[in-house]
Amino acid sequence: MLSDFKDMAQEFYNDSFYTKTDIASFVGLTLLTGDDFKEITGDDYVAQTN
Repeated sequence: MLSDFKDMAQEFYNDSFYTKTDIASFVGLTLLTGDDFKEITGDDYVAQTN
């Protein structure tokens, strides 16, 4: 199921519906991994600190 979410997130990112910030938020919610972030955006994931 999460691979379906990853595929959808990739498509929405490619179509500019999602930003890198959106994709990073999905990593924070554990819907995607840091590796997924890199695969989708091309950038390394850096965890947000509060």
